[in-house]
Amino acid sequence: MLKKLTRFYHPKTIEEACLHLGNKEHKTALIAGGTSEVLRNDNNIEALVDLSKIKELCYIRQDSAYIHIGAGTPVQDIYKSKDLKGPSGELLKAAAGKIGSTLLRNSITAAGNLAGLFPWSDLPPVYMALNAEVVCRKGKPKRTVPVQRLIDTRADKFLAEAEIISEIMIPIYGKGTGVHFAKFAKTSNDYAMISLAIRLTQKSGVIEQARVAVNAITATPTRCLEVENALIGKKGSAELFAEAANKASAGLTIRRDFRASSDYRKEVLGVMVRRGLQEAFDKAKK
Repeated sequence: MLKKLTRFYHPKTIEEACLHLGNKEHKTALIAGGTSEVLRNDNNIEALVDLSKIKELCYIRQDSAYIHIGAGTPVQDIYKSKDLKGPSGELLKAAAGKIGSTLLRNSITAAGNLAGLFPWSDLPPVYMALNAEVVCRKGKPKRTVPVQRLIDTRADKFLAEAEIISEIMIPIYGKGTGVHFAKFAKTSNDYAMISLAIRLTQKSGVIEQARVAVNAITATPTRCLEVENALIGKKGSAELFAEAANKASAGLTIRRDFRASSDYRKEVLGVMVRRGLQEAFDKAKK
């Protein structure tokens, strides 16, 4: 509970939000969709800065190289977007559509799902698979960093004082690239037990690039490096994908809870990776 909360700000610009966030007179935190507020355990917070009124944080657009998604864009907008096409757009929409219910998707934001970085966050492994970049702003000054750096450090430690995530930049991939997203959960609205994002780029049947990222089965989003290394430079085949899938859990610290044991998750992950690799490769050849 936020027992000391006495102020609630509704800035209209990024500069104004950063100004409030940097106010040293009281301890301040950000709120966007607000779906994770129940999990906030810092009782010293005195002020919240609501980003939901900042229009310059809500957009989906693209140029010749990137898809640009504003940090405050609801994931429902990503799911329903008619402008998101190609492998990158397909993977983003597939993951966004699997996030909770329609009500939750209208609240959860593109950057909030990344900044919160819960085990059940579905977009971070997609960002990792697509080699996304994150734009961080401290008022007008900004910097662009690989999403992997932010995930490895966690947003609350990575971001500087009074700095916020303003945009996610997704590279655009063309012909020869295939993608796959899968989520394993008890129900369509339940938290994921495993979420999986795959991107394969091939030429003449030979895999040139491979990205396999998971979440929920691990405490934080993680790339399956053993799987990726087993694929690169080899000709895609059912046998290769089965062999690579056997390495899916290598090096991973697999979670367990009341939903499923670690052994069960490990077994299911192998099946998901094998099927996902085959589907992504088949799409890449079209």
